[in-house]
Amino acid sequence: MCGNVWMNLFKDMGDFGLLDTSDSVHLECIRYCFLPVIRKDLNEVCNIWNTHRVRRNNRISCPAGKLEVLFFQSEVYGARDCKIQLVDNRELNDVEREYSQRAPKLGVSQEFLTIAKAAVGDLILQYPPRNREEGTELFAVITMYIERLV
Repeated sequence: MCGNVWMNLFKDMGDFGLLDTSDSVHLECIRYCFLPVIRKDLNEVCNIWNTHRVRRNNRISCPAGKLEVLFFQSEVYGARDCKIQLVDNRELNDVEREYSQRAPKLGVSQEFLTIAKAAVGDLILQYPPRNREEGTELFAVITMYIERLV
């Protein structure tokens, strides 16, 4: 529902010479500038999806109703609760500890975060951006700021 918008934006930024995906600084900057807005968009899509009504379909055996209600209160629609309670979380916690990593704060390295915060403070910029346009402007200004430092 929103992925194409972002793919097209980043492709356009590359086509206009604003984004170089082979440049690690640009990749960190794209994450710093756009992750807050992308998260907001994805949360909206998630909310729309979870609260939309599934229509009855006579061809398949599937309960109708709002997905969120079907998940948390399946009995409201006469559906069966198929969730399975975990008896012991220790195994799950062990697997998580062994095979997952914590994402870096704001999706970027500490070194980049220090520079980006300096740019936002020095240039009195809006962070986090509220929309794609502010994110694009922030990206352009921060990458120029960093290029002047190098």
